[in-house]
Amino acid sequence: MQPDHRFLDDMVDTATRVEPARIVDNPYAETWDAECDVLVVGVGMAGVSAALRTSEDKSIDVIAIDRGDGGGASKLSGGVVYMGGGTPSQKEAGLEDSVENLANYLEFETGNIVRQDTVRRFAAASPKVQDWLESYGARFGGPATDEKTSYPNDASLYYSGNEVTVPGRARASAVQRGHRAKPPGGGEPTKLSGQYLLPPLIASMEAQPNVRFFRQTRATRMVVDKDGAVVGVEVLRIAPGFAAWRHAKYMAAVNHFVVAVLGVADRLKGNIVGLERKAKPMRIRVKKGVVLSAGGFIYNRTMLEKTSPDYLGVSPLGTIADDGSGIKLGMTVGAKTDHLDRISAWKFLYPPAGFTKSVSIDGNGERLVNEEFYGARTGEALFGRAGGKGWLIMDAPLWKLVVDEMHTMKKMFFQKVQFKAIENDYTTSADTIEELAQKIGVPADRLARTIADYNAAIDAGKSDAMDKGEKLRRKIIEAPFFANDIGLGAKFSPTSAITVGGLVVDEDSGEVFSSEGGKVKGLYAAGRTAVGMCSHYYVSGLSLGDCVFSGCRAAETIRGRGGVDALI
Repeated sequence: MQPDHRFLDDMVDTATRVEPARIVDNPYAETWDAECDVLVVGVGMAGVSAALRTSEDKSIDVIAIDRGDGGGASKLSGGVVYMGGGTPSQKEAGLEDSVENLANYLEFETGNIVRQDTVRRFAAASPKVQDWLESYGARFGGPATDEKTSYPNDASLYYSGNEVTVPGRARASAVQRGHRAKPPGGGEPTKLSGQYLLPPLIASMEAQPNVRFFRQTRATRMVVDKDGAVVGVEVLRIAPGFAAWRHAKYMAAVNHFVVAVLGVADRLKGNIVGLERKAKPMRIRVKKGVVLSAGGFIYNRTMLEKTSPDYLGVSPLGTIADDGSGIKLGMTVGAKTDHLDRISAWKFLYPPAGFTKSVSIDGNGERLVNEEFYGARTGEALFGRAGGKGWLIMDAPLWKLVVDEMHTMKKMFFQKVQFKAIENDYTTSADTIEELAQKIGVPADRLARTIADYNAAIDAGKSDAMDKGEKLRRKIIEAPFFANDIGLGAKFSPTSAITVGGLVVDEDSGEVFSSEGGKVKGLYAAGRTAVGMCSHYYVSGLSLGDCVFSGCRAAETIRGRGGVDALI
């Protein structure tokens, strides 16, 4: 076993240090504080799926640990699970979909990051995911909406990706597949739906007789035998009581949107780390396997600076436990990593839906992206080609349409903050395109040419140069003209991001590959700790969908049922 030091040596966050693996000659001769068949590290969507699916075999003893209270980034998310192929919710809404149709579309989003047969297996399992999640307390359903939105406030089933775009329709018929979790017992959702999705799943996990859940517990070191097989994990656990209560409160506060905006998160992080340093060390013996499902590393600034320095200004999406510790634990036992430089950054251009009719430009005044694409493609264009600079160009009637929509639509808190900033702080106007260009600092001749070419193509009946849908194209001709800043510097209209690279796993089993060839015996990875379905292009719900799939895949392998057939 050779630890992967390519990133590990100079990416150790001293506040959440991962130690080199401990090698033991004879695991049976060691002293252990707890023992289990399977240890799940990190209880977000991937971890809870792995634990629940494994626990269905009552002969297997499971311990699940989480640095916080459980839920992770998944609990703070929009709670959208990408499912299709004929789910109960789709059928109830009268929507026709098929496994083949779903797979054809997903091949457009996943590219070559995962194998084609993996995409097909994901699609084959997808119609059964809703029933499985609902058997553990989650709730989905209608109504469906045709509205162009990044997050529906009045619907629970929507187009959460690029299904209705020209390239999307060229590959598959457009069907709503973003399933937003609903409040238990019905009622109108008032929170981001991750808070409806994860709590019932975690409660169901804790209710299983063969599962123990250790909160406020952080994995610090892998334990392997002399052949390199994983046989245990060392952790720090804050015992239930006042210290654990304080830790949970600090964790909840530090991950809150308002705390991030006010810039007081670092002080809270210090309190969290201080409590963790006083935690009790434990050694957990593991007989069958460890599932690393501790999220990505978007909160690890050192790691992000090494892999993707252009993204240091993004707004991290997740929790401070998304510090790369799961990935680094794998590295200490020689695990292979890939795509650590791949970041999915979202810049949602809708709602308001009127923004899709604008013209997006970069810092040179050139066309930036198809404005109806899902926000992850906008984010990639901003960072990959535009250096984080971009604007939406509108004329007077279009800006009025946008403002009217912002004022009249039903809004959640974060949307109220964002829309107010868009209208008052991040939009510039001028009587001519050339004057507007001067105000925002882009070449006037290039911007004028970009708008002229856009208008001319509409007049000539030509297809859009970036395949924008015909119903969203309108000429930009009536003064005054407006430029809405969609660049990285818009603090109250942030560009959120997650990391999507990680440990490389066998796509049939979920076992982690070794950087030296072969596999790390006894080690599995799932969710954003691993390379997965959403590691090419992200669309809303695909990460949570992959968390369920990859978590269950690892569980099925551990159970001896063949991970390749997870949930099918």
